[in-house]
Amino acid sequence: MSTKTLGLLLIITPILGFLGWALSGGPTTPAGDMEGGYGAFAMEFVGKNTDQLHIAMAVAAIGFGLFSACLFALRAKILEKGASQSAFLAGILVIIGFASTVVENGAYSAGAQLANKELMSEAVSMFTIATTAGGIGTAIFALGVGLLGFSMFQNETVHKISSSFYILVGVYGVIGSILFYDQGLIGLYYISLVITTVAIGIELLRTGSD
Repeated sequence: MSTKTLGLLLIITPILGFLGWALSGGPTTPAGDMEGGYGAFAMEFVGKNTDQLHIAMAVAAIGFGLFSACLFALRAKILEKGASQSAFLAGILVIIGFASTVVENGAYSAGAQLANKELMSEAVSMFTIATTAGGIGTAIFALGVGLLGFSMFQNETVHKISSSFYILVGVYGVIGSILFYDQGLIGLYYISLVITTVAIGIELLRTGSD
């Protein structure tokens, strides 16, 4: 993959994945921030048409899947500049983390459908599974992002400001996934990840020689 093509994809794919979640039509308040917790969260889906959510979850999975593949390709660009144990490990962590978030998407979609049918205990169980899988997967993915940023900083693949921000985004993602994944604060990780990735994509698109 050429550097310019990779840059373009790094601009498009994280936005596509983020929009899938944003346009799902689900509750805007996370379960962890609701007074009634997961029970109150499940009640938000009663009487709603969940078709939009199922489609949006599929779009999000495709977007973040392509995004993960782009990060794997970015790892290859880093390794072209020299050996890096951090970059090698980052690629593995990104793929493992993405696989876990696919489980999250599926469980979330299933929970919404169960809640829509007023099967509340089953819905709460699925939403809990979604949060657990998502928290673990996001922590692993974010660790991969942080290591990718560190390896870019070492090999000067992109500007050091961009790679430094990627490190910070990864660190925040790991901490947030462990401490408050079902709360609104985790949104800062996703927004920062998209913005920083788009910035790196623009840089590669502008400076790439191939």
